Amino acid sequence: MDYAVPVSRPSPPVAPPARPLAASLDAPATAAATSIGALLVGSALLRIGAVGATASIQFDLTDLAHGRPNNAIIGIVGGTQAISEMAFALILARFADRFGRRRFLIGGPLLGALALLLLAGATSPAQLAAARVIEGVGAAAFVPTALGTIAAATTEDSRSRANASGAFEGATVAGFAGGFVVGPFAYHWLHRGSFLVLATFYLAAAVVCWRLVPRVNPLPVSPLRVVARAILGRGPIRTFIPAWLAVNGLVGAWLFNLAALLKRSPDPSQTLIRHFDERVIGLMLLGWVVVLLVGITLWIPVLRRLGGPLTMRRAVPGVFVVAGGLFAINHLSLAAAPLLLPIVVVGIIIQAGFGPAAVAYLADCSEDLAADRSALMAFYTVTLAGGGALGSVVGGALARVFLFDGLVLMALVLGVVAYATLGSVIRYEAARGNLGPPGRRLAQQPAE
Repeated sequence: MDYAVPVSRPSPPVAPPARPLAASLDAPATAAATSIGALLVGSALLRIGAVGATASIQFDLTDLAHGRPNNAIIGIVGGTQAISEMAFALILARFADRFGRRRFLIGGPLLGALALLLLAGATSPAQLAAARVIEGVGAAAFVPTALGTIAAATTEDSRSRANASGAFEGATVAGFAGGFVVGPFAYHWLHRGSFLVLATFYLAAAVVCWRLVPRVNPLPVSPLRVVARAILGRGPIRTFIPAWLAVNGLVGAWLFNLAALLKRSPDPSQTLIRHFDERVIGLMLLGWVVVLLVGITLWIPVLRRLGGPLTMRRAVPGVFVVAGGLFAINHLSLAAAPLLLPIVVVGIIIQAGFGPAAVAYLADCSEDLAADRSALMAFYTVTLAGGGALGSVVGGALARVFLFDGLVLMALVLGVVAYATLGSVIRYEAARGNLGPPGRRLAQQPAE
């Protein structure tokens, strides 16, 4: 047992008056600060394994279908991982708060490694989907727990929280970059053996957390109804749900369908459907992610100054710029791509501010229930996975009918939804005087 405080006690121990309120509510904060670097490395390694597997599965299903895959099936297989992550995130995060976060930070990547071993032996879409369910459970154990630990380490420090939120999103995006390189290149050379290579990244994430994340005694958790009311009751999190789901739906649509479309047999009606080599696809996706990392770096000072809601609203229009640029490339000769790519690059940089701003905003929302941070930050994972699953399935269906244009159409619709609903978040926070730098306490109003 790595906890000393009985979980049945109704309230946290009394802190000395001289300690700040947040510190008294979150005793692990000091110890957690020493493990932020390890969690960032672990998050990046986990994402390399997950994203690399996502790309390899799309290539595998495309090869099994001789270049003409059923994009709806690809979307469904991709969505199973996200659905599993969504279903288990809250309950596993709750257990992490109650029994100690470290064991979940280690166990989650180990489950992911097991899932990739099963993927290596899978021979049908059903078997691939079953293995991805296990992979989703591993992500559900790790991601909200890591976010809860980072939120605890940056309580009442707006500058550190903005930096840590940007660093977490940067680590996630760096993991995407690594996955987009390792997955396609490993599949090109090893085919299903690529899953064995990717499993080593999950194992490395588990080792990093085992060696570098310290044990921390958990605080007594709140009743589950209190946590549920904080998420679903009248308050900032519920107001944020539509925008966050829309953005994650967009991510899921592109992540789980784009590689298969680029590898698909050529179609004379669309320029980007031309059976690209897996290595070329990997380099394309890597370029996208590198630009995204640059954008995140540029947005961090803006996030410190404006806070989460205003930063997110300013970032969403980048979606429309990217969609417009790619639509033009898709219906012109590839010779025109060098002229249009700068437009796409600008759009990616604009939209890059959304992720770190969302993480910082959700960390602020966790301040009132310090002992339940992982459960509250599970909202990040639930909506990331839920939106990703919806985007994967719907995006796959649209891609089956409209090919690449289907993903562009979905991006435009979800971008409009995100931009419109973020207006509600801004009005909510403005009415309560909470617009401004991240780190302010966003007291949850009781549900009515």
